[in-house]
Amino acid sequence: MAEKTRANTSSETHAFYQIHLLTFQASDLRTLIRNTLFALLPLLLAACQNSQQLGPPSDESGAVSTMQEPARSPKASLGNSQRMNKESSLIADSDTGYDDLWERIRGGFQLHEHYSHPNVARYIQNYSTQQRYFDLLQTRASPFLFEIVEEIERRGLPMEFALLPMVESTYNPNAYSREHAVGLWQFIGATGASLGLQQDWWFDGRRDPLASTHAALEYMEQLYKQFDEDWLLAIAAYNTGNGNLRRAIRKNEEQEVNFWTLNLPGETKAHVPKLLALAAIIADNELWNIELEPLANEPVLRSVRVGSQIDLSQAARLAQIEYEQLRALNPGYLQWATHPDQPQEMLLPFENAALLENALVGIDKHELLTWDRYEIKPGDTLGAIAAKLNTRVDILQTFNSLVGSRITAGESLLIPRTTDPELLASAPRITRGSERQLPQIPKEYRVRSGDNLWVIARRFQLHSKEIAAWNQIPLDELLQPGQVLNLSYALEDKNEAPEVQASDSPDFYVVRRGDSMDAIASRFGIDLQKLLLWNELHIGELIFPGQELQVIPVSLGN
Repeated sequence: MAEKTRANTSSETHAFYQIHLLTFQASDLRTLIRNTLFALLPLLLAACQNSQQLGPPSDESGAVSTMQEPARSPKASLGNSQRMNKESSLIADSDTGYDDLWERIRGGFQLHEHYSHPNVARYIQNYSTQQRYFDLLQTRASPFLFEIVEEIERRGLPMEFALLPMVESTYNPNAYSREHAVGLWQFIGATGASLGLQQDWWFDGRRDPLASTHAALEYMEQLYKQFDEDWLLAIAAYNTGNGNLRRAIRKNEEQEVNFWTLNLPGETKAHVPKLLALAAIIADNELWNIELEPLANEPVLRSVRVGSQIDLSQAARLAQIEYEQLRALNPGYLQWATHPDQPQEMLLPFENAALLENALVGIDKHELLTWDRYEIKPGDTLGAIAAKLNTRVDILQTFNSLVGSRITAGESLLIPRTTDPELLASAPRITRGSERQLPQIPKEYRVRSGDNLWVIARRFQLHSKEIAAWNQIPLDELLQPGQVLNLSYALEDKNEAPEVQASDSPDFYVVRRGDSMDAIASRFGIDLQKLLLWNELHIGELIFPGQELQVIPVSLGN
């Protein structure tokens, strides 16, 4: 009976592989294959589970083992493979005939053997219905993807890693997690610092797409060596930390260490199959009815070295590019200007890069800055500072987001070099930075005389509409001294995190890693069905980090 079951298992799985590997040009045949695959997914899952119960999987089984070749250790096998890939990467660069960057990415995939695992199949089925998700990924990734692919290929690493920021941050360089991880590759401060990423008042290398890519790939290579040259274990360690993974390995009762059998946190258990599922879909996106717009296999940005500190709005004017676009392409800069020391360069489209370089020739460096930074000294007042620097108190308040005239010694003020109303009106409003942490958000806030929702929101860098929604009061509510407001919804993400990502619009909530629609509805005191209706979502539909959800009823927004 066992032999018969094993034979059936092999037959069903073999049929799945044969169908999945066929390539057809006609769209109707692709639709037929896709539907057949969905029909066979339950059979594959059952087959893999049976084969796991019967004994070690054969080469054709759906289950995946990291010990597929008993005669050769996985370390030797994968090590040789990596060396071969590093050698081939010297030849396989951007001029090997790939016109489309997606084709180049597919050509570098190395983890195909894991795509058929049942845990991966579940995410394939989910992702394959999410065209909007892939549209967002393509938009966000396109400026930086070529450079990331180049670096992965230069190191001879699996090209699946080009998709890792899709899982980590939805390719959002400003993404911020509950664990205080930042950027495309989601580095926490300590890990980023250990890998040489610059983090100071002016610049955060974790947000810089290229600097963080070099650090992430370096880190992945270190983890690969630490965990017996097993890429799945390296990816798991990247997500959960090498200490957590080592503890899981020590508790593992299996003789052979296998990612799929380890007792890991739920997020990590999902993290690896999500990456593999994305790779499986992109490997044959037409089969899964997902559209990927062709991306030219060439760089779209060029670095311009300024050589001195420059105001970002001034750089945008000289380069003839929108200020918001320049900031989006250079998210590592935290303030209104580049770093006083290093870095002092920026990424721009080729045409704009040339315009900036030409404009910089012969220009006085003093003209590159339209703002000064003033460090507040003990005894300083806004009036005295304004008089000393030939500006006005209301200008200092506006451009430093100050409520009232209270200032603190040791903090900094941004001082515009002009009082021309036209120039000030067109200048970007800059949120005052500080090396100090934000005031700690209390679980409950007792209203003081003169408070309103806007003042309270500014005090803690929250959104007034979120406070109103959470406390179920109108946005224009007249607050009474002594009234208690609940701010607990913001505690987890705001305390100890000056750079928490916030939605561009207070009517929207930006999805964070680990969120669910039910949890978001609960957080804002909103009926789940209404939240789904406002966002045109179904109860089982995937949401992803960086996605914006409407969380404020229209009546509160007016």
